[in-house]
Amino acid sequence: MKRRMLFGYVRTIRQYLASPKGGRDVRDWARAAFFAALTAAAAIWILHEMGV
Repeated sequence: MKRRMLFGYVRTIRQYLASPKGGRDVRDWARAAFFAALTAAAAIWILHEMGV
C-alpha cells in the first residue's frame, strides 16, 4: 500500500513539473535558492574578513 502511494506522489509531482505553472515554479524556487546561497556566502565572507 505504501509503495503504491509513493508512486502516486511521484506521478503527481512529475505531472505538476511538466505543466507550465510547475515549470515556472521550479525556476522561481531555483532562483530563490541561488540568491539565498549567494547571500549566505557573502555574509560568511564579510564575517571572515572582519575576523569574526
